[in-house]
Amino acid sequence: MSKNICRLDGNQIFLSVLRDDEEAVGLYAKWMSDETTCVFIEHAHSVVDITRMPGWVRDHSVMRMGIVLKETDTLIGYCHIDHRTEDMSAWLSINIGEKSVRGKGIGTEVVQILLRYCFMVLGVYSVHLDVLETNTPAIKCYEKAGFRISGRYRGHCYYMRNHYDWLHMDILYDEYLKMHV
Repeated sequence: MSKNICRLDGNQIFLSVLRDDEEAVGLYAKWMSDETTCVFIEHAHSVVDITRMPGWVRDHSVMRMGIVLKETDTLIGYCHIDHRTEDMSAWLSINIGEKSVRGKGIGTEVVQILLRYCFMVLGVYSVHLDVLETNTPAIKCYEKAGFRISGRYRGHCYYMRNHYDWLHMDILYDEYLKMHV
């Protein structure tokens, strides 16, 4: 029996109810603590404190989901939607934690599923995210899904003795419709 419960379905992957068992919490902590990826997570420029993970998993102020590879029923990452009803917007975040599955279109599929949910179910007008300027694969993934760079937080990230910019990207409902009609 699968530990992963499908919430939103895709082709290669599905987004699952976020698991809070010991195995899953260990994976989230591992992915967040990987120094090759933690710099890409805003405000997490250092190794994550594992003792804080259970609280992160149980925080339901945002819609957190696991990313599960259908072929193997394996948890390979996580994502979230922060739905802000007062301004009809949402903020997205994704982390493909398992390096072996990166570069295979999974990130693009996750973003497309999240956008469809935000625009068609939640009824938002705009979807936003922030990405480190050096994260070229993520930027290409977001642009492929229709996001545009609409702002820049100059020098906002200090990592390995260098300052980097965070890019703000967004997509509006009308832009999304033009791509999917």
